[in-house]
Amino acid sequence: TLFLDEIGEMNLALQAKLLKVLEDGRFRRLGSVQERQARLRVVAATHRNLEERIGHGGFRADLYFRLRVLQIMVPALRQRDDDALLLARHFLQQFSRRYGRTDLQLTPRAEMALKAHDWPGNVRELRNVIEQAVLLTAADVIDAADLMLSARTPPAAIPSPATETTAPGSMIDAAERELIIRALNLSAGNVTRAARELGISRDTLRYRIEKHGLR
Repeated sequence: TLFLDEIGEMNLALQAKLLKVLEDGRFRRLGSVQERQARLRVVAATHRNLEERIGHGGFRADLYFRLRVLQIMVPALRQRDDDALLLARHFLQQFSRRYGRTDLQLTPRAEMALKAHDWPGNVRELRNVIEQAVLLTAADVIDAADLMLSARTPPAAIPSPATETTAPGSMIDAAERELIIRALNLSAGNVTRAARELGISRDTLRYRIEKHGLR
């Protein structure tokens, strides 16, 4: 099994070579003149929209369809806020053991901040945020400020546990739903234009439209 990560970043010359290997199963090692036979399966991953890359000339259509025998869409972490919290607790346990801070816990406000953050760096960003907090926090608890997410998550988006009257998840969902409706109205229902307005991919917007039961 050959795993190719971030296949969407591969240059066109290398794409042509990869396609040839996938088609006839033969390749030559660097500097060799002898062809070898390969029996392998290929798993490729990317965060890019390859259909858009094809339209812009950045990815070969024949390679795309050759690779896309079985396609699995994995939603970004920002679309799975409950998973973000589960992963944060997992990383907290992991790094607490590593650095001898086994008494550390996340405060409710920190958990709300983790769920509210958009995680442009996905799981790697979450892992690094938790490791940094474990290393730098002097207290026995990690609060929202210790996560250092304020640069991208406005404090107003994180309600105080003492004053909130609505569950955090429902507040975030309601705000997201309102933004999507507004973008769709402005684009006269055109999903591609609405996605561009929101700064997300078309597939991501379709997922969120289904998530909120919109038509």
